[in-house]
Amino acid sequence: MSIASNEARCTSCHVGYGWKDASFDLTDMTKIDCLVCHDTTGTYKKIPTGAGLPDPRVDLVAVAKGVGPTSRKTCGACHFNGGGGEAVKHADLSRQLLTPDRNCDVHMGGYDFQCTECHRTRNHKIAGRSSSVPVVEGSFSCENCHTSNPHPGDGLLDHHLNMHSKTIACNTCHSPVYAKCKPTKVFWDWSKAGDMERKPKKDKYGMPDYNWKKGEFRWKESAKPFYAWDSGFTKRVLIGDKVDWRQGPINISEPVGSINDPNSKIAPFKIMEGIQAVDAKFDYLLVPHLFPRDKEDKTAYWKNRDWQKSFADGMKAADLKYSGTYEWTTSQMYWRLEHEVMPAESALSCVQCHASLQSERTCDRCHQDSREVDFKKIAHKGTDFSYMASKGRDVSHLVGTTDYIGFKALGYKGDPIVYGGRLKKLPMGYKVEK
Repeated sequence: MSIASNEARCTSCHVGYGWKDASFDLTDMTKIDCLVCHDTTGTYKKIPTGAGLPDPRVDLVAVAKGVGPTSRKTCGACHFNGGGGEAVKHADLSRQLLTPDRNCDVHMGGYDFQCTECHRTRNHKIAGRSSSVPVVEGSFSCENCHTSNPHPGDGLLDHHLNMHSKTIACNTCHSPVYAKCKPTKVFWDWSKAGDMERKPKKDKYGMPDYNWKKGEFRWKESAKPFYAWDSGFTKRVLIGDKVDWRQGPINISEPVGSINDPNSKIAPFKIMEGIQAVDAKFDYLLVPHLFPRDKEDKTAYWKNRDWQKSFADGMKAADLKYSGTYEWTTSQMYWRLEHEVMPAESALSCVQCHASLQSERTCDRCHQDSREVDFKKIAHKGTDFSYMASKGRDVSHLVGTTDYIGFKALGYKGDPIVYGGRLKKLPMGYKVEK
């Protein structure tokens, strides 16, 4: 991401913002453009190089007369396009959420929630954040509304699900796939940019595999998340941080957590893979200058297609040295999945995670058989990937899946029903293998 394009992005909301403006503060209301959030006419817009000022062709009087409450449309104008396009970085945010059906997102499609019903504000400070940025104005989680015991029934299943909630984040079960409303970009290779002769091809989702300005892409729809322990803290690479790029992918952001940390939960993530430039001498990621400042700009990559000039200008703007030599390296970003929550009946079932429940014996391996409780029905109640596939979702390979979240990769010896959970508590008759 370039200095110039970052500035264009930030000035979508902020006014008078420059990278050398040391007084810039996200909480400074004198630098927030009210109309970005409160325009209801749909006519308010800016130009990328306008330093946050509105397009001179906008009728500001008409816009001012048409201000009103925020909406999914005004919030989405920025947040649906994180990373320079719709559903590029955020796997669960796209224009599909303007008019979603219930199976796309149960909150917005089932109950017509607006963004502020979860992202509540106080003195114009908006709670919430993605896993790629720090908490600035407050954080919140599903538990803020649903409590730490979100399953209200008094039956056997609700009891176990509430116990699960101490170890598993809500969306691990309630968002079994991501980007089911709109394909999301999962791979971005900047090193392939610049070929103006290459013609983009559409993949099976109808998404382009190439753009001469940005390089080569891969997209995914209805993808299975990557699961990791998350304590709510995130490790991030900031501009100027040294990176060990020779040893494999650079994790630009990754959750901090462990199976041994009682405050960590298993959470779902999209991993955004990429190839980007690193300074071969100073060992930090390079910031290119992409978007032309004006017609005379001789260093912007999107005008001149010269990485050397682009990196030299971008690093100067970032106030960092550029050695003049660069290499392309692999990188990863973890994006936690928070939206596109599915209805309760579409949450993962017991057998989709626990292989030990797929046989004739299910819950009765621990609980006494009961004529009043159909254990097999309880264990299999959940997401129907066959049904999702019949509706056009790319999930046919997930039909019949078990060990869905991958217990061994998370640090367990195997299925916790057999080997024990974090506290090694097992039903009578079982022993923990050493």
